[in-house]
Amino acid sequence: MTANVSNVYLVEVSSGQLVKAELHDAILPRHLDHHERLWKPLIQARQEEHGHWDWQSKCRHYSAQLSYEFLAVECQQETQGLMIVNTIRRCRLPQQTNKHLVYVEYLEVAPWNRPHVTVDPKYRLVGTVMLAAAIQLSIDDGNKGRIGLHSLPQADTFYRDRCGMTDLGPDASIFGNLHYFEMTEQQATQFMQRS
Repeated sequence: MTANVSNVYLVEVSSGQLVKAELHDAILPRHLDHHERLWKPLIQARQEEHGHWDWQSKCRHYSAQLSYEFLAVECQQETQGLMIVNTIRRCRLPQQTNKHLVYVEYLEVAPWNRPHVTVDPKYRLVGTVMLAAAIQLSIDDGNKGRIGLHSLPQADTFYRDRCGMTDLGPDASIFGNLHYFEMTEQQATQFMQRS
């Protein structure tokens, strides 16, 4: 399997400098290997909310369905982020009910990049780059940047306060009553301008 690669930029926290990274439009075997060998021990040691996520199983399950796309961010030959999106979901916000959006099924950032995991993160902007990629997919599909997702509790403030998404509150239809967030066309434009 091969992937198309785009250049993106992360902030190296130690230097404060922008560093070039790669956005892959596929999750490759090496990305899954990095998750299993490098991420998982750190995630399980901290008993993270998503510690049970098995990316190999997720990729196998969703790869047979045409409505799913896979993305990975790599920097310095290490996987920094993984994401699976569904391109045929519908909006819930009243002003855009039933319009199509790109739904982020799963988004995970390497544990060494998360401030709540380590006091010394390696890179910033991984989650931001991945959301920008989801917005761009939405634009490319004619959905004007609309995206949606359910958030794990530890990420609620990121999506609401940093990304400017609308919090529609807990969703009783989802295990754990996770909050559902949606981004409008206007919010997507503002997000991309800030990013």
